[in-house]
Amino acid sequence: MKVYISQLVETEKIKGILEKYDVGLEIVLFASPYCLDRQDEFIENYKEELGDLYGKIDISIHGPFVELCPGTRDELISKVTNYRMQQAYDVAKKMNAKYMVYHNGYYPNTYSYIEWMQNAPTFWQNFLQDKKDDGIKVHIENVFEDDYFILNELMEEIADDKTSMCLDVGHVSAYSKIDVMEWMKILNKYIKHMHIHNNCGDRDSHLGINKGDLDIMEILNLVKDKDITISLEITNLDELEESLEILYKNGFITDRKL
Repeated sequence: MKVYISQLVETEKIKGILEKYDVGLEIVLFASPYCLDRQDEFIENYKEELGDLYGKIDISIHGPFVELCPGTRDELISKVTNYRMQQAYDVAKKMNAKYMVYHNGYYPNTYSYIEWMQNAPTFWQNFLQDKKDDGIKVHIENVFEDDYFILNELMEEIADDKTSMCLDVGHVSAYSKIDVMEWMKILNKYIKHMHIHNNCGDRDSHLGINKGDLDIMEILNLVKDKDITISLEITNLDELEESLEILYKNGFITDRKL
């Protein structure tokens, strides 16, 4: 299991963490269309911010998601979704990223499962068609889905060595009445990446691993021996540092040797 931290606070504030622990960095900057449209400028700026760490740590990219819809019935929206996701993929190639994360984009009660599944697999198959051999993994993430059915169906259609699922356990806690353990059991063979954060089941709080209702250590112990990556999506710097110290003491991460 390889651990990453998500760039949800300023880069300068997490450089010390990246120097201390042998963890990767999941960059969220390029979820912004503004940054995607000026990607070369922002890539260079980000390299400068990372300094000597760039090229020495594993990097991944979280793709854009706001107002994008892979399962849309509208061809124009599908073209915009493809365009933005391709821009982010271009960033991943330029930065030698290990993987990409994209949202599934399904909002319950806006599309029927049947209609979504008529559109979404084709979108992803077309998007991934020319990307099979470049080494960048693609993980599709649950957000507002209230059950695992549609993601299980989607993965049955498109999962392969390159494409798999990102299970966001905080999103399950906030938006689904089905226990995260059942999600993990049903989707087990498709989960190759996880977003790890906690909440109290009422909203998507992105708390430290020991701050909410989820037993994060139980979850991590189930996957620690798997070929899987996880990213801590924790917005509070103190809680992120506390969470990493817990993982360190429990043998999930080690010191970085630069």
